[in-house]
Amino acid sequence: MPWNELYRWTEDHLSIEGQEQTVALLIDAHGALTDDLAMTMSADEGLGRPIDGAMTITTFKRLLADVYAFALAIDWADQKAVDRVWYVSAEKLEPRLGQRFEEDIVAFEEPLAPACDAIEMYEDLQQWPENQTLAAFLLEHPEHRHIARRVQLTSRLPYAEIRDKTIGNAMLPKDFLRCKLAFFGATRFDPKSDRWVRINMFQGAPFFDELQSAVTDDWMYLTHGAAP
Repeated sequence: MPWNELYRWTEDHLSIEGQEQTVALLIDAHGALTDDLAMTMSADEGLGRPIDGAMTITTFKRLLADVYAFALAIDWADQKAVDRVWYVSAEKLEPRLGQRFEEDIVAFEEPLAPACDAIEMYEDLQQWPENQTLAAFLLEHPEHRHIARRVQLTSRLPYAEIRDKTIGNAMLPKDFLRCKLAFFGATRFDPKSDRWVRINMFQGAPFFDELQSAVTDDWMYLTHGAAP
């Protein structure tokens, strides 16, 4: 596995950006295997996601513990783990971040803390017979329906969940933004604060009249000392 040896080398010798660039180059060399994957990098939000209510509590708890194993190791009683609140601004209808213990905004909180919600459900499940159905549990605890659906869906999608505290006091929204914007081909990230990120799209790309005469194969790669 020579490509794997090369990648392992980058882990010890290159920056995160260098590792990402190496992976991109390795993928680019095998277009026949990867070109069609771009069409799978989106979700059809119009599709219904029915909950399998016939699943037993035993099976569901096993799924939840697998998907959210990282969350089981977090001390959610620590205020630092739940210090932030996601809500939507009334003026611009944009996501905003507040402080749970300093602002009166919990009533407006959006369900953007799946790890914490999953643990709350897991704790409630401990009081139920192992052979009981998930449907029976949700009839008594409808507040957990969103997590039940999420667990069953993400159990088939190993890269679907952010494995971190999305409401912790150390969480930086710009980390999520960088991940998301990378899907659009964004480069040259320029964080202006810890809340938002400025980017450039196609910086350095040739103009239409330059395609025939200019060297156009390497414009997307960062060069040392390049201006942001």
